[in-house]
Order: sequence, then C-alpha cells, then structure tokens
Amino acid sequence: MKTIFLILSIIAIAFSSCKKKESAEPVASTTGGGIVVSGNYGVFISRKQAIITNTLVSNLSNFSTAFVSNTALIDNNPIVGSLVNMGDVTLNGTTFQHNGFSVANMYKDSTSLTYNTPLNWNITGSVSVSSFSFSNTNPYPVYTGYSSVPDSFNISSNVSIPLVSYSGSDEIETYFISSGAAPITTSIQHITGSPSSLNFTVSDLSMIGVSSNVSLAITFYKNNMQTINGKQYNFRTGYLVIKSNLKFK
Repeated sequence: MKTIFLILSIIAIAFSSCKKKESAEPVASTTGGGIVVSGNYGVFISRKQAIITNTLVSNLSNFSTAFVSNTALIDNNPIVGSLVNMGDVTLNGTTFQHNGFSVANMYKDSTSLTYNTPLNWNITGSVSVSSFSFSNTNPYPVYTGYSSVPDSFNISSNVSIPLVSYSGSDEIETYFISSGAAPITTSIQHITGSPSSLNFTVSDLSMIGVSSNVSLAITFYKNNMQTINGKQYNFRTGYLVIKSNLKFK
C-alpha cells in the first residue's frame, strides 16, 4: 500500500506542477513559406518503473500517457486547461483512457501494460489534431547504479549523489519526496546530457527537513522529437527508479 501511495503521489506532483507554470512563448521564424512555430506541443511516453527498498528491487507497472497542447510545453509538461482532444490514442494496439487522472484530454493507459519496442502510436485525430501514426524504436533507458545512492543524508550541508551505470538517456528528472498523507518534495530538477552526479543544496533539502522516510526519484528519459502535421511532438521512453526508506538527519 505504501508503494502504491508513493507512485500516486509522484504522478500527482507531475500534474500539479503544471498548474504553477505560465505559458511559454513559442519561437517564430519567417521562411519563404510563411511563419514556422517551434516548440514542443505534445508528449507520447512509455515509462518502465522500479522501486528499491534496501537492496530489494521490485519492478512496478508501466506508466504510459499521451497529450497534445494548444500552447508550447514547459519541461514537457502542459499548462492546465491547454490540452486538446485528439480522438482515440492507441499504443501497440491498446486504446488509452480519455480524460485520464481526471484531467481533460489527458490520455492514459489504464492497463499499465509493459510494452516492448518498437512503440507504435496511432492517433485517429480530431478537429484539433490531424490523424497520424508513428513508431518509436528507441529502447528504454537502463540504470543499475542505485547501490551508489547512500541510505542517509546529512541535510546540514549540500548533497552530491554519484550517478553511475546508466545508459540510453539524454535527460534526467530527479527530486526527493517525503512519505505521508501530504508528501513534500524538493524542487524538481531537469538535467540534460549525461551528468555524473545529482546535486541538492541545503535550502532545497530543508524543504523536507529531518525525516526517517524519504524517497529519491530519478527518471531517465530518451527524447525523440518529431515534426508531424506541422507540430513538434516528443516521443519518449523512460525509466523511473525510486529508492525508498532514505533518512534525512
């Protein structure tokens, strides 16, 4: 039950963070054919997930979702109220639930199936989004270096966590999250490239404070940007690892 609650909290944090962000201004450039607008307007993701408790690694259900916005996304997240209907969305033959997570025009895989690549997306289309299909052949990222994450942290000083033994990603999202009915997180970091460590400041760690039950969430993403019907969409594979039962002292 604690694991399920933690996963639901992480999903809720991802969507609640969208409410606080203002719309990004798309960049426009003039060409011989008129105005071309750049910026990512949609995300189609399948993410594998695992939780590490002490030394035990447990695979969790996959998380797959899709959405298209009428405005440019920020950190691959939409502004609440900006999502548009795109008809039916299927991934490898599985039809997604419309209005998932009680968010209008958010599509989610309610079956939580684990998919193998290629990830074949099919969108039937609507008045807002023209129909299309795309096959994402990128493999899921891999991470086996979780034993390098300490079990406890002294939050009176900055923290640097070695990040080793991972591959297949070009972006990392990470934060600490406390357990409980009202979980607290540090700021959510989005790091591009291949960092060798994750770094948190004292002020960031103090958002949680001393606690005997904290988890570290690290998500490895491989992005695949495609221009389809004049819009840029990001087809992502991901791997979320949650290391639980950490102590802040």
